[in-house]
Amino acid sequence: MEFKNKLKGKFLIIFFIIVLYLPIIGLIFNFQNGLYDPRLGNTKAFPEFKNYSGDIGKFCDDFFEYYEDNFGFRHYFMKFASGLKIKLFKTYPKNIDVKVLKGKDGWLFYKLGNELEDFQGRVPLGRMTLNNLISEYEDTLYRLNNAGIQFYVLIPPDKSVIYSEYMPDKALYGIKSDKTRISQLLALNSDFIYPKKELLDNKGEDLLYFKTDTHWTFYGAYFGYKALMDRIGKDFNIKSFELSNMKKDEHVREAPDLANMVDVGTQKTEIVPEYQCDKEVRKSDLRVMIYGDSFLEFLRPYMNCTFEKVMYMDVKNFDKNSIKQFKPDIVILEIVQRNLRHMFD
Repeated sequence: MEFKNKLKGKFLIIFFIIVLYLPIIGLIFNFQNGLYDPRLGNTKAFPEFKNYSGDIGKFCDDFFEYYEDNFGFRHYFMKFASGLKIKLFKTYPKNIDVKVLKGKDGWLFYKLGNELEDFQGRVPLGRMTLNNLISEYEDTLYRLNNAGIQFYVLIPPDKSVIYSEYMPDKALYGIKSDKTRISQLLALNSDFIYPKKELLDNKGEDLLYFKTDTHWTFYGAYFGYKALMDRIGKDFNIKSFELSNMKKDEHVREAPDLANMVDVGTQKTEIVPEYQCDKEVRKSDLRVMIYGDSFLEFLRPYMNCTFEKVMYMDVKNFDKNSIKQFKPDIVILEIVQRNLRHMFD
């Protein structure tokens, strides 16, 4: 009997060690079922230290972000933990997934990209990273302007900035607003279009951002479009469309990304307004090229209403050669606040 108990104890220890090291084993041996979650899209490539010019802080940030996305059997661990908490405690899985922060009144916020830490001003950009961003922007601006092309950068605010009242109380202590990455960037160059004020000034009945999704809504995106067009209007004789002159429809957001990430087993949707312009509207003949991330989806209706010829490109493919081929009058780079350090990656 004693021998059996010892054997059982050793088995439990070995089993515990195997489970403990499964995420690393899965990562090393590239078990695809654990590495790729189709709900979340493709993950980042492994960061190689030689590409960071000695910037250890940025390398560590990118490595931990990579590991959180890619540890072996990740999806199964997250799903098991969520299901276990629901069955045992009959509660919503608070912060089960490393990507999601549960706020008040059913609001969910994104945790990666150091969004929470940046909101609190705890992860300012290093001097080298900040200088590189400004240099890249000024070099791109100079080259495009010399080719007769106007260049604009639009940075949608993080949801935590616009709806901070729905964040957990503990997230609102010790905030250093002058240490956020966007404040650092704007202090050195105010040309970047950051429509925080426009969004805050228009908080009302319609949501500017989804409650359970990372993105702004079509209503919120309109004020980003408005801020962008106000800047473009200084260089071209063109005005933005008024929201009141557009047709209001219903948009169903199926499987909002944050609600889907926590994987509680219930399919959710959000319904928000969507806006369209008259098909016969007179558009500008300016040629526009827009590089953007997933926030760009909600800007499309307004840009399509305003310009006759618009080419949409993934921000990851920002390339001067493709710009030369399209020969645009305007180039726009759109990148959400939490990713601004990767603006010219």
